Amino acid sequence: MGSSTPHGGAARPAHWGYEGKDGPEYWPTLNPAYAACGQGKNQSPINITQSAAGDAKSWKFDYKTTSLKIAHHEHVTDIVDNGHTIQVSVDGGSTLTTERGVYTLKQFHFHTPSEHTIDGSHFPMEMHFVHQSADGRFAVVAALFQEGEENVNLAKIIPHLPAAKGAKADLPEVRLELSFHLPDSKAAYTYMGSLTTPPCTESVEWLVFRDPVPASTAQLEAFASRLSPSNRPVQPLHGRVIGSRTTVNKVSR
Repeated sequence: MGSSTPHGGAARPAHWGYEGKDGPEYWPTLNPAYAACGQGKNQSPINITQSAAGDAKSWKFDYKTTSLKIAHHEHVTDIVDNGHTIQVSVDGGSTLTTERGVYTLKQFHFHTPSEHTIDGSHFPMEMHFVHQSADGRFAVVAALFQEGEENVNLAKIIPHLPAAKGAKADLPEVRLELSFHLPDSKAAYTYMGSLTTPPCTESVEWLVFRDPVPASTAQLEAFASRLSPSNRPVQPLHGRVIGSRTTVNKVSR
């Protein structure tokens, strides 16, 4: 999950990765701005147990359509800095409303394998919808993928996947119906966590859909061949409560 670029800062973020001396265990030492990656007590991702229970909060989606603006990022100076991911920036107008306020959908991106685990098990891929409020707070919606039938939405994206890191494309003729990327079931888990890449900023609202989204083996491999590994290990709960809920509204216009 992407990390925010310091406002007004022109400095390039410290390089980080998922393996070796730039891997997750070393993130806190790469830059003082990444201290939360090691010291934070509300970090993401986490392992979720299916018996998780807590206060259900009302989340409302108002997702519209978007053109396809896609990039394979190492480091970017956009509102969200994603290392090692394929990101689709979305047109304006799609929102998520929680009890904390209204967030605007900025982009979605992918991790292979999944970052969150369910009862200790990974999924082949995880998709993050990154939202930000007017005052700079983040909310992230996560959809897990499993092998199954071909995914119509991914079929629109895969032919345009960047061939190399740093490559990008703006394809206004390709239209994506954002709500179709979410699972049919409204059951989900919620908790307070962090961004899953440096600087690991906390106070991020998370919603992880319980039921995975299907994608074909070939489709999952198309992403994995470009991204794996791109998942941060699960983080300690430190007493956090995971809420389970079944009343998520999905709206698309």
